[in-house]
Amino acid sequence: MNTPPFTGLRQLGSREKRARRRNFYHRYDLLLANWDLLTNRIQQEIEVIREDLHDELARWRPHEAEPDWNAYSDRVNMICREGGSQLAPGSTH
Repeated sequence: MNTPPFTGLRQLGSREKRARRRNFYHRYDLLLANWDLLTNRIQQEIEVIREDLHDELARWRPHEAEPDWNAYSDRVNMICREGGSQLAPGSTH
C-alpha cells in the first residue's frame, strides 16, 4: 500500500500550519519594521489584526483547530499592497 501512515499525514499538516504561521509573521514583521512609513489608517488596520489574533489565540485550546493563519496572512498581505511597493508581498525589505 502506498498510503502514508497516519503520523505522516499529521506531520504534513503540521508543516503546512507552521508555513502559514511563518508567512503571516514574516509579513507582520515587515509592516512593523516600516511602521513610521505607514499612514494612520494602515497602522490602525494592523492594530485591528493584532487585536483579533490576540483575542483568538487567547480563546484557543490545544484540542481545537488553530486560528485560520491564511485569513490573517491575507489581511496582512492586503495591507502590504496598500502600503506601497516597498511593502509589497515578495519584497525582502
